[in-house]
Amino acid sequence: MANVKPVNMKSDTFSQMKTDLDITLNRLLKNMDEYASDKADLTVKITVTLDDGPEGTVPKFDHKITSTLQIKDEAKGTVGGAGYVLEEDGHGGHVLRPTSEQTQMDV
Repeated sequence: MANVKPVNMKSDTFSQMKTDLDITLNRLLKNMDEYASDKADLTVKITVTLDDGPEGTVPKFDHKITSTLQIKDEAKGTVGGAGYVLEEDGHGGHVLRPTSEQTQMDV
């Protein structure tokens, strides 16, 4: 029974998953620092499949590790509004023309 693998997180059975988790966690922390983010999610999913085999139950453990870091970048602005009116330019387009109030404020 030298090749017996215990099914627990302490053993080497899931060493690849633990390595992938370490890599993903460290990459996430680096990205959080780089983008000045103070919150992220790290998800570990293990899918277990059991099939009948000639010598007994055949297990398969698939893992998927994902990290989510939300980065929001936004720019806002306004063109026009109070002090302007929209007029046709005579060439099939439009222009913003200052109203008399805008012209007086600019003077």
